[in-house]
Formats: sequence, structure tokens, C-alpha cells
Amino acid sequence: MSQTIALIGNPNCGKTTLFNYITGANQYVGNWPGVTLDKACGYVASHDFKVVDLPGLYSLSPYSPEEIVSRNFLLGGNYDVLVNIMDATHLERTLSLTCELMLFNRPMVLAVNMMDLAQKQQIELDIAKLEQRLGIKAVAISAATGDGIPQLLDAIKEVAAQAPSKEQAKSQEQSLSAMMPCYDEKLSGAIARVMTVLQEQASSSGNKNADQGNLAFVALSLLQQDRAYLATYHQNEKVMTAVTREMTALEDHFKTDVEGLIAQERYAFIDGLVREVVTKSRSKYHSLSERIDSIATNRWLGIPLFVAVVYFTYYLAVSTIGTWGTDYANDVLFGEYATNAATSLMESIEAPAWLSGLVIDGIIGGVGAVLGFVPQMIVLFIILSLLEQSGYMTRVAFILDRLFRHFGLSGRSIIPMVVATGCGVPAVMATNAIENINEKRITIITTTMMPCSAKLPILAMIAAAFFPESTWVAPAIYFLAVFSIAFSAYILKKDSAFKEEVSPFVLEMPNYTVPKLRNVVRSTYERCRAFVIKAGTVIFTTVVAIWFLSNFNFTDSGFGMVEVNDSMLAAFGSAIAFIFIPLGFASWQASVAIITGLLAKENVVGTLAVLLGLGEVAEDDAGLGAALNGEFTTSSAALAFLAFNLFSTPCIAALGAMKRQLNNKRLFAFAVVYLLAFSYSLALIIYELGGLLVGEVAFGPGTLVAAALVLIALYLVFRPERKQRTSISIPVKQI
Repeated sequence: MSQTIALIGNPNCGKTTLFNYITGANQYVGNWPGVTLDKACGYVASHDFKVVDLPGLYSLSPYSPEEIVSRNFLLGGNYDVLVNIMDATHLERTLSLTCELMLFNRPMVLAVNMMDLAQKQQIELDIAKLEQRLGIKAVAISAATGDGIPQLLDAIKEVAAQAPSKEQAKSQEQSLSAMMPCYDEKLSGAIARVMTVLQEQASSSGNKNADQGNLAFVALSLLQQDRAYLATYHQNEKVMTAVTREMTALEDHFKTDVEGLIAQERYAFIDGLVREVVTKSRSKYHSLSERIDSIATNRWLGIPLFVAVVYFTYYLAVSTIGTWGTDYANDVLFGEYATNAATSLMESIEAPAWLSGLVIDGIIGGVGAVLGFVPQMIVLFIILSLLEQSGYMTRVAFILDRLFRHFGLSGRSIIPMVVATGCGVPAVMATNAIENINEKRITIITTTMMPCSAKLPILAMIAAAFFPESTWVAPAIYFLAVFSIAFSAYILKKDSAFKEEVSPFVLEMPNYTVPKLRNVVRSTYERCRAFVIKAGTVIFTTVVAIWFLSNFNFTDSGFGMVEVNDSMLAAFGSAIAFIFIPLGFASWQASVAIITGLLAKENVVGTLAVLLGLGEVAEDDAGLGAALNGEFTTSSAALAFLAFNLFSTPCIAALGAMKRQLNNKRLFAFAVVYLLAFSYSLALIIYELGGLLVGEVAFGPGTLVAAALVLIALYLVFRPERKQRTSISIPVKQI
């Protein structure tokens, strides 16, 4: 029978890396706190272990969604061994959680992780002494390199074999001193007396074998005035009387509040333990990290450095290395090999014209045009993975917090924005780490404005066709997205529906690390795999439907193939094209591409490839530029088309995630309308005012409308804030 192993530890202690190593899973790994937002499960076949990776947390107080997930799992008791992952470079911070976990009195193993980094920082740990003082099996490991992992698995198996059954553990009397070594006799006695009352209440309700560890944790939580348990027991007179009596006695004796007393004793114990088991000396590693941070987090140099990093990232992905790979994919793989092979096959089987058109123009032309951009995504995701795992992205959250705080957001919103460069769905889900309810809502509404992997092909296509010699277009779009998020957040926070003070932002700065090749490859593979799967399912289905609708219609002689301009799709596109005339493009092909893009952004390129025959030419080929110039007569119109697609509503999957996270029909409807209105207005301003500035568009009624939109935007920025009738603050943890 397999045994369940629960992994728990502080954020950024290497839990997910360890989980991936022992299970072979592909959980996302990032060198910042909050990567794991819900529990994940895996299996270790060699030892018959079911492994549960719990979200990282600093304490078991239910103040965040991650803490609630982990705490509920521990209270449920559906595990055999608890593995507490500890950061060897910050043992004093890790031990606070360890002291809380010991209350549950369940079989536990300490996995002292990051020993390789501790060695670099000249930190020595006496693992045997740590094990002796806590009475818990401890193993030194490095999840990144695999050192000590076999010994850890053997220790888990040994502890699991020696542990009593769950039923026996519930009924056995356990020593409070073993469960709570960090508290003195008076405090332990108070906890024991509250436990006795809780046990009596559990027995009277029919639960005669209430878990001793759970009762110890509940008793300590009640003495700390934990809101969750106060709400549970506030009508139980016996329990609340016992808690009040013990709190009064402790406060009279120690002359301080109980919550402060518990923290004081816990950290006094931790300080003493750390002095016994940890030996530190000043290392070159620390001084190098500090020198890097003196630039990366500098008040004046931090943001210019971030701008340079973004420019360099898109320069490699969109303008140079990534483009070379895309050129080869479009020119050779799809333009020659795939097309020639399909043509030969169709000729050899004497396929009818409609089948040849479907395979060559529809499937290869449409899907191939989208897949041709995968090399650019690979380069982009490799660089992003390197930045994430090195620890730099945490510094970005820190330096942007100062800026975003003025717009109603905090540095917590940066992590969803970074995740959104890969996909909008996990980005929306990543907002679970934001405690402030209104900050979370604003982030959900705006974070999908970031250019994700699905939008990258549209960006690269427009940049190559209209700005082939420019390297600033892609980075400019990235910063336009950041500006759009900040602008939207600022005007939304002025409304009473979103008004609340920005939550404090406390972020652990992880050590700079050299990214592991295995993690970089895994991260890049997973992100690109999701895109390719979508290309093989959603986009394939869309381009086939687009090809069919653009080649068939009802005529006087019946239903059959027709010229593309006489097709059913042309009729539909022509009927809606008037909507986009103010944006500078009025062709039915562009209109249809926008509509299909509302389902999945990758469809924009695939649709244009089918309708304009772009799938068989390279992205920088003259044929592509000529075809797109027929659709967009000016570069400002092309940028307007790009802006609308990038900043309008995300794909259907991301919209579903938004709806679930907002959990409010009116807010969700507002989000959809706002994104559509914002993207249309921005596209109109770009076409009319941008085109006017560069001499591509003449002054006219559209110019006045665009100018009016700019004035409205300025009014929304500078207008006074709406005051609520009742001042109320609702942390998301209470909902």
C-alpha cells in the first residue's frame, strides 16, 4: 500500500524542485516566492510514495489562500509522513514553521535543502545536533543537484515504518515537551489545559479519538486569538471560558499579551538552536550578491536596467536569433518540405481540387504559419526562465513596487504579469497570492494585457512586415502593456467599487543562483508544448473552418466552391467590417481575423495565412509585406490592428479563468466591456493621432474623436476620487 508524503516549507525553499526531482513531474519552478499556489500530487515508483507538494508558507495562520490550503491539508491528516523542507542558508526563518508543524505530532523528516548554496556562502550546519535537539530525523540535501535525495527517501521510508497507525496515534498520550520544545512549562501547561477542554467537547460530540496533535494546534491558535478558531468556538462557552482564563493568567504572570509571548519564546528557542548548529563566515558569494543588488535594486538604476533587459530579451527573440529560426521554419520546413511533400502526395492520389486546397492552403498554410513562430517563443522562454530562476525577477517585483503603488497595485501584481508573458490562464490564477481583494480584482482584469505567447506571432508578423529594420517595436509594445496596466489600475482604483488601501508588500529576496539547465529546459518545454498543443487542436479546427467558409457558398447552381471574395466568410466579414473602419482597416479579411482572435489569439495569424496565402512565405519575405500592405495601407493602421488584438479580451480559456477568479457576474461583464472599449480606443488613438504625427493620416473627424478620447483619459486620471458612503476594507482572506 502506497504511503502519502506531504512536502511543506517556506516559499522559495526548493519544494517544487524537490517534488520534480523525486516524481519526475513538471511543476513550474521559479526563483521567487509563491510559485506553488495549490497542492500538486506525484508518485515515486521506487519507494511506492504518493507525494503532495503544498504551497509555500511562513506560518500556519490562515492569512492567505496558500496558508489555508496547507493548513486544511495538515488538519485533515491524510498523510503518513510530513517532510519539512528547510533552507540551509536561512535556517532561523525556517525553524518558526518547524515549531508549528511539531504540534501535529505526526511522523516528520527534516530535509535541510540548498546545502550547495550554504557551502558557497561558507555556512556550516551540524545536522546531527539539529536532529538531536528537535528529536526529528534530519537529512542534508540539495534538490537542485540531487545530492542526498536517496538518503532522504530512505529516511522517509524508515520513519513511516516506525510510525504508529493513525488510529493508534490519536489515542496515545504524547509528551507536550516533545511536541512543544520551544515553550516553557507555564505556557505548555496552559495549552494542555485548553486541550483537555477541547478533548471533553470532542468526546461529548461523539468524537472520542480526536487527534491529539490537531488539538494542540487548535489550543495554541485559540490562545493566539486566531480568527478562524475564534469564529468556530465563539458560541462554545466552556472552551472560550478556558481560553480566557488561561490568557489572563499568562498575561498576569508574564506582563505581556499571549500572542507576543508565544512569538517571544519561539524565537528565543530558535535563536539558541541556531547558535548551536549554524556557523557562518563572511563569503565572497554574499559580497558579490550585494554588489549586484546595489545596481539591480538601486532607486535610480533599477528601472533603466529593467528596460535594458526587456529590450535585450525581445532583441534576441524577435529581431535576431528567434527570427532566424522562424525564417528557416517558414522558408524551409513549411514553405518547401511540407508544401512540396503535400503537393506530391495530392498529385499521386489524384486528389480533387478542394482536398488539395484544404491540405496545402488550409492546414499547412494556416497551422504552419502559426507554428513557424515557435523558434521565437523558444528563445523568449529560455531568456525568461533564466531571469526567473536566477532571482532577477524578484528584484523586478521589488523595484516596480515603488512605481506600481502609485497606481493602486503593489509588487505582488508583477508575478502574474511575468507569468502572463507565457499564458494568461496561469497568470490569472497566480493572483491568488494577492490578499487585498480590490488589488486582486484589478490585477485579474488587467494582467492579460501583457503580450503572451499567443500574441507573439501577431507582434512578430506586424513588426517584420512594416518595421523590418527596427528593433524597438517589440519592446515598445511590452512597455505599452505595462503602461496600459498602470493606467487602468489608476483609474479603476478611483472608483468606490475598487477603492482600498494598497496592501503592504513584503518580499523575500532569494539568493542569486545559476539556473539549472534541467529546470530551464523543463520550463521552456512546458510553455512551448502548451502552444503547440493549442496549434494542433483549436487552431487546426479554426483554420479548417476558415478555409471551408472562405471557399464555399450557395450559388445559382447550388452549393460549391467559389472565389474567396464570393464566399460565405466574405459575406460575414463584409457585414462587420464597418466596425473597424475608424481604426484604419476595413477589409473583411482583417475583420474576420479579429473575430477569430477573440477565441484564441493564435487564430489571427492562422486566419490571415489562409485568407491571404501567407503561410507559404517567410515572415520577412517581400510577399508577406506586400500582402499585409494590401490589408493595412499605413503602418499606423497595422499598429492599430496589433493594439486591438493585444489589449482586447484574452482567449476563451483565460476569460473562463477570469470569471472563476472574479466570482462576480457584474465584475466579469465589466472586465469584458472595459477591455474591448480600452483596446478599441487605444487602436483609434494610435491610428488617428499617430498617423497624423507621421503624415500617414489627414486631419478629419476621426482626429477629433481620438483627441476627445485622450481628453477623457486625462480626465479619468486627474478626476477626484469617489468617496464611499461607508469606509470598509475587505481582505480577500475573509471571503
